[in-house]
Amino acid sequence: MLKPMIHSITPRLLGFGAALLDEMIQVEEAFVAVLPGKKGGAQQVSASEMSSLLAGLPGKPLRQLGGATANTIRAYVGLGGQAGMLTLVGDDEAGMYYQQAMRNAKVAGEGIKVIPGGETGCCLSLVTPDSERTMRTRQGIADQMKTTDFTAADFQGYTHLFVEGYALYTPEVLRSILSSGHAAGLQIAYDAGSPELVAAHRDLLGELLSEYVSIAFFNEEESTAFCNSRDPVFGLQSLSQCCELAVVKAGKDGAYVSEAGSPAVHIPAFPANALDTTGAGDFWAAGFLYGWLNGASLAEAGAAAARLAAAVVEQVGTEMLDEFWRRLSLASFGDTLNKEPAYKSKF
Repeated sequence: MLKPMIHSITPRLLGFGAALLDEMIQVEEAFVAVLPGKKGGAQQVSASEMSSLLAGLPGKPLRQLGGATANTIRAYVGLGGQAGMLTLVGDDEAGMYYQQAMRNAKVAGEGIKVIPGGETGCCLSLVTPDSERTMRTRQGIADQMKTTDFTAADFQGYTHLFVEGYALYTPEVLRSILSSGHAAGLQIAYDAGSPELVAAHRDLLGELLSEYVSIAFFNEEESTAFCNSRDPVFGLQSLSQCCELAVVKAGKDGAYVSEAGSPAVHIPAFPANALDTTGAGDFWAAGFLYGWLNGASLAEAGAAAARLAAAVVEQVGTEMLDEFWRRLSLASFGDTLNKEPAYKSKF
């Protein structure tokens, strides 16, 4: 288990994950029903499968910056935090779009590495009338990541590392990133990503969580895949055996948080008129991390996370105007932050 850092510094978060552009569109239930896999899940597809899906859409999808880690990092910066992105993009038009969008969001981009001839990834997000999204992803250059693409220098200047569970598509790279971040002294947060990946790599995931990760974010389905129980509190207890701080998000039932194996703290969900659930879990993680790393209690950080998740599902997509962040930062955190004179890592 990682030990808390004892010096006082400003938290700076580095995100690692696939660089993706989201193609979002609302579809009927019947469109998703004939697809393989669970509704609400995420699966990789080939180039031909993606072309077939795009050709069968009822209209033109909305294009925005996407990717689980990028969503969390941009939201963290939107709330006022400092963060950067570590990923690969191609030298194609989509890669240029991705880099510019991250600059516009004030995310440090030194770690966004351009691979000549590479294809920047794409995620098709199919939103059904119940606001649930089912994702089909073409990872592009992310599928070809190698451990040699990243060096120790990539982690310098950061205090924390946030890693998306989709990195399990390249397990050897994931282990290398976690090991390098740990060696650089970063505290590590991990978001499970999808129940399919958790189920397929459960043993490896348990090992990586125990060895490197300080805080784990799982939703109810991912927790079920990890511990073979639909009880979120049982899932929380299982994760607490691996990580110092564990979170299980249970949708409309809120979330459960436990620090160092302590009894679960229940975080109620914030009411919302959901339009598109894309990014809900990513924004929840961003709100929680921003609050927690800046002096809020578990309950305060969780409440802010719930408010932020509720706000994003009332929008289409995850690209928000500055006014959105100003309003949410004030509403979510008020004067609860910075109770301590300066940052001290709590995990």
